[in-house]
Amino acid sequence: EPPEIAGDPDTVREGRAEIFADKSNSVFFNKAQVNNRDLSIAVLRWFVLKRQEEHDAQLKGRRADIPPEQHADGLDPATTGSEDTALRKESSLKAPKVLEALAASGLRAIRYALEVDGIGEVIALDNNEVAIESCKRNIYHNGILASSKVVPHLADARIYMLTHPKEFDVVDLDPYGSPAAFLDSAVQCVADGGILMCSATDMAVLAGGNAEVCFSKYGSYPVRGKYRHEMALRILLACMESHAIRHKRYIVPVISVHMDFYIRVFVS
Repeated sequence: EPPEIAGDPDTVREGRAEIFADKSNSVFFNKAQVNNRDLSIAVLRWFVLKRQEEHDAQLKGRRADIPPEQHADGLDPATTGSEDTALRKESSLKAPKVLEALAASGLRAIRYALEVDGIGEVIALDNNEVAIESCKRNIYHNGILASSKVVPHLADARIYMLTHPKEFDVVDLDPYGSPAAFLDSAVQCVADGGILMCSATDMAVLAGGNAEVCFSKYGSYPVRGKYRHEMALRILLACMESHAIRHKRYIVPVISVHMDFYIRVFVS
């Protein structure tokens, strides 16, 4: 059953997605972060291709390990059939499952579903009922492809990620302010070989405005030199690594960017 849409609301188009504009701004939507979303889509496309290439290479190696005599015509048909079935099961790679931990209007999740080929289920998570209702309307508005892939869910992101360990191939954290409160659960939620995308907008803290607050959130002291934005990236990466190590995991930085008023890092 389609969600109710009152009146004739204005719409906002970004990429292939279109969402309803919230004039009261009760559901957070940041127009300035379009470059953030564009970059995330580019990285996600790369991740899907890289994941498939690695799977194909691994499968090719397994097939090469099969002795040549097993391919002979004289092999028992029943044995051949069971081996073929096993290889077919191995050759099928599940589409990557994505979690947008702080979805708000759902624009990012919808764009992932519409603009990234080969993407699987996208969970759009938020702890605000108004945001989830807005997300449902926007998903329905974007047609069958968005509706078949994007699943809105009302829950606290920290609890949800803690209760779904290693379940998601992609986890996207884009909070308003610091992501520090979400990092410990986020590094547990990502599957082995997955990718964690994380933004931080508290540049006044990360770039040297308040050393004590920075240490309390990230475990590092900032600097105020010309390279303060690079140090902000390193502080965030070090914080993510410290959380990962506690759970016998580690991170590999893919891209780290300072843009406008925030930083954005992508780690596998």
